[in-house]
Amino acid sequence: MFTDLKHIAFWWLTLFSLGCLSWPLVFLVFKKFWDKGYIFSKIVSLALLTYIIFVLSVYKFLPFTNPSIFAVILFVILANFYYLSRGKNFLTFKKTIQKNYPTFIAEELIFLLILALWSYVRGFAPNIEGLEKFMDWGFVNSVLRTRFMPPADMWFAGQPINYYYFGHLIFTLITKVSQIPSTITYNLSIATVCALTFVSGFSLTSNLIFSYIKKINFRQIILPALLSALLLTFGGNLHAVYKIAKINIKNNDRLLLTPTAIREASQSYWYPDATRFIGADPVTEDKTIHEFPLYSFVVADLHGHMNDIPLVLCFVAFLFASFLMASNSLITWRLFLPSALILSIAFMTNAWDFAVYGLFFGLSTLFINLKRHRPTIALVKTLVNGLLVILFWYLFTLPFSLNFQPMTEGLRLSDARSPLYQLFILHGGFWLINLPIIYIFIRLKKSKINLSDIFVLALVVTATLLIIFPEVAYLKDIYIYQHRRSNTMFKLVYQAFIMYSLSAGYVLVRLTGLLRSPFKFIYKFIFLLVFAAHLIYPYFAVKSYYGLKQYQGLWGLDFLQSSYPDNLAAIEWINQNIPGQPVMLEAVGDSYTTYNQVSSATGLPTVVGWIVHEWLWRGGYDQPAARQADVAQIYQSNDPDQVRRLLQKYAVAYIFVGDKEVEKYPDLNQDNFVKLNFPIVAQFGQTKIYKVPR
Repeated sequence: MFTDLKHIAFWWLTLFSLGCLSWPLVFLVFKKFWDKGYIFSKIVSLALLTYIIFVLSVYKFLPFTNPSIFAVILFVILANFYYLSRGKNFLTFKKTIQKNYPTFIAEELIFLLILALWSYVRGFAPNIEGLEKFMDWGFVNSVLRTRFMPPADMWFAGQPINYYYFGHLIFTLITKVSQIPSTITYNLSIATVCALTFVSGFSLTSNLIFSYIKKINFRQIILPALLSALLLTFGGNLHAVYKIAKINIKNNDRLLLTPTAIREASQSYWYPDATRFIGADPVTEDKTIHEFPLYSFVVADLHGHMNDIPLVLCFVAFLFASFLMASNSLITWRLFLPSALILSIAFMTNAWDFAVYGLFFGLSTLFINLKRHRPTIALVKTLVNGLLVILFWYLFTLPFSLNFQPMTEGLRLSDARSPLYQLFILHGGFWLINLPIIYIFIRLKKSKINLSDIFVLALVVTATLLIIFPEVAYLKDIYIYQHRRSNTMFKLVYQAFIMYSLSAGYVLVRLTGLLRSPFKFIYKFIFLLVFAAHLIYPYFAVKSYYGLKQYQGLWGLDFLQSSYPDNLAAIEWINQNIPGQPVMLEAVGDSYTTYNQVSSATGLPTVVGWIVHEWLWRGGYDQPAARQADVAQIYQSNDPDQVRRLLQKYAVAYIFVGDKEVEKYPDLNQDNFVKLNFPIVAQFGQTKIYKVPR
């Protein structure tokens, strides 16, 4: 436990130090925020530093190494000195810190608390095993070995990663700077996203309220913002209540949340059901996915949709900060240029978020412009700035797009509809507490409607449209007919959950200030019921996944130590003795299995890894299938010359023979490797590593 605390402390210190680099920029952009946007400095620094070194590495100006990273950091420091030396910039910067340092310390302590809390939770089930973890960790380890971008695909030797990996680059950069092993930083990265989500959500919602109230007040600003942050970070949906209610009905209990029902639910409730409800209960031919942040934090896949949460929160906060500084010019470069850059990084992290937050950019900008200008001017101004965002998005993402092939197959009309009662169970709680914002626009005159009202309306409208869209259309991908709209629904309603959560605290404050008794009491009562219902879910999810009985620590390879100790010893030897990224042949595996643990744990590319993943990434099954057949021939062929030719075809430098190879290939023939004079460079029990001479 002490070792873990040391890692957490040093990881936090690294994040804090990097965050300091963007203080001058953040305090300038968020100068009208009551907290000066302090917590977003971490996100801004990480995104900008990673983007700069990424671009320099793509064009071969600098390798993705620690000296290069520190050179970029030095450049940023010098740029800050130059900015602060001009005019009254340093005096303003100094006054900002002197006046607001108690707020900065408070937000930093909250961040550290959540970071430590979720690191502690991860310590009860830290294994980097199951679901997408091999893929995500493999991306990180591949980047750790990569000198020039794009990073090598560890599961398709000779080709770059053809997926959205920028979030993995960010956490790899922190891993490099902190010098903590990726076996530990994988879990610290999950906790970091969780902590940034909470504090960023708190900051944004509190500033939405502050813009309306104009003064700091615990009951009216801090408390509602904390409620929003809790819903955003640790909330679920109404599914748990729905299941408990079904148990009550079965037991003929009249009360909804009886101790008997909760106890029985805690024993039988399977928390992923809240994210696989439509199409599964009852079973239909329309399987869907509808996840939310807490589910991501619990299952702990370091996947794009989760990695991008802090960035999209930063984007929403930036938009609001920009709108607070009104501009009458047609082209607002301070709006469209940073928006294009942030959306570009979001695209490279999780492509769907460019479309989602591009839509939000358009709606929020249009709504604000309609408040400030005549309809014609508002429309033209919105359109011009929107087109400029798209243009610069294209330019900013070019270093990524040069080595990326899209995987979707076009838009299709939905031939399935979600039952309304199921949509209500998933989203109805947010509808009850957020949709009444329309009352503000019905009751108040235009002059009484403030900027926060309009911005929150844009959030609520965008979120609602995201829920409606999969009922109308979906993007076709490789998934089978029953799962045809799963990915579309998943990526859209995930962001709808975020937008609704951010809006909740503001709508609570605004409506309770407008409504009269008894409607004020009724709304508060509904809000508290929804809040309590959403916060039931973490009790089941965390308890089910983690148990919270035996702390294991943050090291993520206990499963290898217990199940594949020889493989683990070989992996540690590889990481200590094989530099660069030579090709290491290992058995081909199915997705979501313990196959391809070597390529995942070392970042060394193998000929082909998880076959269905490569099917998706390569736009078809033919290439992965051909490689799969070749790997089988290398391990099982009786013809040494054929083995030599196939090894040369893929530039294989090492051959791994361990538990999974023996399991996969019952006719495994190691005699060929002996006949070809391939020396064994390392052996641990029955696990061997052969070196293929050039």
